[in-house]
Amino acid sequence: MKHIQLFENFFENPIMEVRTVPESSYSVIPVYKYTMSGSIGSPEENITNSEVIPKLQILLELQRAGKIKEVHVTADVPTQGRRTPKYIKDIIRDEKIRMAKKHYYETGEEIDPDSDDFDFDIDRFGDQRTIFFDSQFIVKRIEKIGAEEYIIGTPYSKQKQGFQVRISPMKVDEIFYQPL
Repeated sequence: MKHIQLFENFFENPIMEVRTVPESSYSVIPVYKYTMSGSIGSPEENITNSEVIPKLQILLELQRAGKIKEVHVTADVPTQGRRTPKYIKDIIRDEKIRMAKKHYYETGEEIDPDSDDFDFDIDRFGDQRTIFFDSQFIVKRIEKIGAEEYIIGTPYSKQKQGFQVRISPMKVDEIFYQPL
């Protein structure tokens, strides 16, 4: 009976407050400003995932106006599956070839790096199987593809090769910019 009474009391004095649910705390993305000495320090501001594209558009406008040298993002990029960027597939293929050659010189056993069963086996390759993938990208532009807006960036270590990667704003971890 106690619960029924409380329920009835609720309807006698209803709370007419509408609250919006904020974006979750894990979606906070820090925006850093490089200093002349190259240090980063604490974030200039923290933004949410929904603010990534507008913030990058502002920074890219400042870059075009000559007030910012470069805009960078760190982002999580897929390393498997159909959405894997071509440059990552190339890095994996190059590493397979390197490891297959090394294995051949050490054991005399040939391995086809193009076979699907090439698995970077720890027993065969030990700790030599670690592969580095860029997570820092130079932002080139914002592009609308279908109904979604994406960041088009160049992996920092592949900027001379001209690779460009499509990055979802949900995958961005940090934003950096360097003033002139």
